[in-house]
Amino acid sequence: MFYFANRHRIENVEKQGGLAKKGRISLKPGDHLYFIGIGGARLSALAKIMLESGYKVTGSDRNSSRNTAELEARGVKIYYSHQKTQITDDLDVVVYTNAVGEQNPELLAAKAKGLPLYEGAELLGALMKEKGMGIAVAGTHGKTTTTAMISLLLIKGEKDPTIEVGGEMKELPGNHRTGRSPYFVVEACEFRRSFLFLSPQIAVITNVDWDHPDCFPSADAVVDTFKEFITLVPPEGRLIIWGEDPNLKQLLTVAKAPVTTFGLTPEVDWCCTEIEPVPPMGIKGKLFHKGVCFGELVLKVPGEHNLRNALAALATAVEVGVPLTDCLDYLRDFTGVRRRFEIKGEADGVVVVDDYAHHPVAIRNTLAAVKRQYDGRVWCVFQPHLYSRTKHLFGEFSHAFTNADVLVLADIYAARETDPGDISSQLLAAETGKYHRDVRYIGGLEAIKAHLLSQTRPGDLVITMGAGDIFKVGEAYLEALKGTAHI
Repeated sequence: MFYFANRHRIENVEKQGGLAKKGRISLKPGDHLYFIGIGGARLSALAKIMLESGYKVTGSDRNSSRNTAELEARGVKIYYSHQKTQITDDLDVVVYTNAVGEQNPELLAAKAKGLPLYEGAELLGALMKEKGMGIAVAGTHGKTTTTAMISLLLIKGEKDPTIEVGGEMKELPGNHRTGRSPYFVVEACEFRRSFLFLSPQIAVITNVDWDHPDCFPSADAVVDTFKEFITLVPPEGRLIIWGEDPNLKQLLTVAKAPVTTFGLTPEVDWCCTEIEPVPPMGIKGKLFHKGVCFGELVLKVPGEHNLRNALAALATAVEVGVPLTDCLDYLRDFTGVRRRFEIKGEADGVVVVDDYAHHPVAIRNTLAAVKRQYDGRVWCVFQPHLYSRTKHLFGEFSHAFTNADVLVLADIYAARETDPGDISSQLLAAETGKYHRDVRYIGGLEAIKAHLLSQTRPGDLVITMGAGDIFKVGEAYLEALKGTAHI
């Protein structure tokens, strides 16, 4: 059994529209937990951890997925709808993700029945506190990859961690691991301020940029929220943060814990210099800690952004006692996370890659890495994610694709939003065309696949980008090159 006394951050989240209750979570093995949005990255991992810890788990989602299929294979009952009748009297606790929205019928039904309601991050926070050594990885970009790298180092370093990560690693059964040690590695999401429910002893911040404009009205609002997150780290803990972040000085004003910095300049604690690509798609640099060289940091994944991610992971693992030389060996074997520069395959001389990048900064970083490593023509097939993000970051998106030879735009992936009627991929194509030599709005996924089949040639690289279902285009295109396929 574990207990978690909610503190002032619960009230802060409630002010943002959350439904977390005051008081404390009280659970015991055998209790029945119902997860609304169980197929999501965070909730699916949490559901599996709770299932393996002796709890009964059921849940719901809009659609089936790899995550729901894995849960069903473990005997979890999943409803593919959100009906109030699915909230039954035998439930002990209802866990939800903020992404389902406050008007979700199951959420409203659970509230009407007076059932304990907890956002997924709140339950994660309770587990972190119970475990004793929570490691929370936050940031606008790179948190999934950095969480995965830390997880790899702690697994290989025999720290036996529990893990929740927003992507699939080959070292894990999907996106989670249930360990027996005090270490609990969690990907911490700032969306609707949910990471303020966590209880980290070590916090890692990869970067802070303005995103989720549907939640944060300004860049300052994002920075203020990350400052609140930093205050969760106790004086005996550790803050590990990108030392070149433009917001660094402001962020550190609230830090109570000792600070470790990482980056690509000599002024930080952990840095890489003399950076070079490593064929076919890797990167390396000389590693320094406080001015002393410790050899080379070599990765199989590309880009300076991944070197920064690796430095953050390295600093974290060394902090908890994994030897530095071992960390360098383990990171050489890191092959990435599904949908994070995932090489899908090659056919007829064309390489197909998929990447989750959906923010202008992440897009620029990934395309710069591709152009540095690849000599052929680069096709970027981008699907904007959310109308609100596309609208608020419209100018930044229009300048983000410089390193693509050809940009193909799909229609906006709506996710949880409805079309406001004042933003579209056609408008983005027109604006981006002012700064890019070859922008093509195609729209539908089947039409994009047909266009690629007719226009690409041997030596090209096609990279699909976005947080929606654009990966289906690359997969179908690759299959079509080999035979016949449909999206």
